[in-house]
Amino acid sequence: MRSVTHRSGRRILTGAAAMALAAGGVATVTAVPAAAAECKAVSVISARGTWEPQEGSWLQKPMGDLILQKFPGQAKYTELTYPAQPSFNTSAPVGVGNLISTLNSETQACPNQKYILLGYSQGAGVVGDALAATSARIWGADKGTVSSAASSRIAAIVMFGDIRFRAGEPFNVGTFEPGKQSGNPPPRPLGALNTYSSRIQNYCVRDDFVCQGSTGNFIAHLSYFTNGMTTQGVNYAVAKVG
Repeated sequence: MRSVTHRSGRRILTGAAAMALAAGGVATVTAVPAAAAECKAVSVISARGTWEPQEGSWLQKPMGDLILQKFPGQAKYTELTYPAQPSFNTSAPVGVGNLISTLNSETQACPNQKYILLGYSQGAGVVGDALAATSARIWGADKGTVSSAASSRIAAIVMFGDIRFRAGEPFNVGTFEPGKQSGNPPPRPLGALNTYSSRIQNYCVRDDFVCQGSTGNFIAHLSYFTNGMTTQGVNYAVAKVG
């Protein structure tokens, strides 16, 4: 999720930021200490959008709850600890590093665990950069890489309003305009997520200025809350876990 600066210098807050302000203030983030891995059949890890609360992502926590219902007693939901602030170059690298570390350490402790990764807006950028080769990242190139063991256990990746959305990828879904992609920050290189291509659904809607470029609007960026795509994403993830 992002804010844009018009030529007048006036910043417009977008996405979850608008929701936070509408609720009466900006949500604060409190770092949560890492806990020992609790092994489950399925681990759902959510990377939230800018200014969403550290615990209780407005978009993805309901998705996590639905997934847990599909695997009663066999799944867990975790929200990735990272600032989720509009200072992307200091916020997103923390998320990239924490996601890589979480996947690698949990896989070592729980080798049979499968993963579902969720990402919204800036969080989708975090997920994508964590899974991409270091040369394809703009954030966290110094944070290491996901181990081959962890990579093989990632069953599904579901993203919405991806801040690094690249046109032409086979896993792109939604009502987006062909050829349009994110602008600032730039889209990830074409094919950067080829390793996971058969496991990704990257949702983007027309006029979402986060994944479609700055000519769109923030209303479209909020449409994932109501347009049914989160339900589609849950169904996709559950089917991929099998």
